[in-house]
Amino acid sequence: MLKVLQNINHSGFIVLLIVSMSFFSLALFCLPANSLMNPIGSCGYFMGLKFQDALSAEEQKYLGISTKKVFTLNDIKGTFLVIEVFSTYCTICPRDIPVINAVYSQVQNDPALRKDISVFSIAIGNNRTEVEGFKKDNKILYPILTDYAFAAHKALGNPRVPYTLIVRKTSKGRCIVEYSHQGVLNSADELLKLLKGSNP
Repeated sequence: MLKVLQNINHSGFIVLLIVSMSFFSLALFCLPANSLMNPIGSCGYFMGLKFQDALSAEEQKYLGISTKKVFTLNDIKGTFLVIEVFSTYCTICPRDIPVINAVYSQVQNDPALRKDISVFSIAIGNNRTEVEGFKKDNKILYPILTDYAFAAHKALGNPRVPYTLIVRKTSKGRCIVEYSHQGVLNSADELLKLLKGSNP
C-alpha cells in the first residue's frame, strides 16, 4: 500500500482527496435526518422569531399584521398556525403545495376554523423576489414569509424541508408545536382532522 501511495503524484493525490471527500459528504447527506439535526417535534416550543416582509395588503389583512413592519408569530392572528417550511430551491417541496392550498381553502370556507387558524409558509434562504415568482408560478393561495438569514430555520432545529407544523400560541407568548411532519404530505385530510379536533 505504501508503495502505491508513493507512486501517486501530487495531482493524483489531490484527485484522490476530492473523491474521498465527495463520498464522505454524500454519506452525511444520506444519513437519517435525526442523525444530523434536531428539529422541534410535537410539544416543543420556540419564541422570538421576527419577520420583516413586504406582504400585499391582502396577505397583511389575512395574517392580522396590517400595521406591522416587523412582526412575530404572536402578532399573527389565530390560536393555531399551520406553517409549511420550505425553500424555492427544494425539488420536492412543490409537491406539498396542493395539500397546503387545500388546507388553506377549507379553513377559509369554515367559519369555525377561520377565526382561530392561519395558514402560511416560511421560505428559508429565499428573498422576497424569489418568493413572489415562486408563488405566482405555482399558484399558491396562502402567504409566504421569508427567512433569508435562516433564523427561523435555526430556531426550528434546522429541519430538512418540506417541514410542516401546527403551532398553538399560548397566553404567555409561547408557540408550542402540537404537530410536526418532515417530508412530503400525503393529503390535507390529516391536518384538517387535527385542526377540526382542536376546534370543537
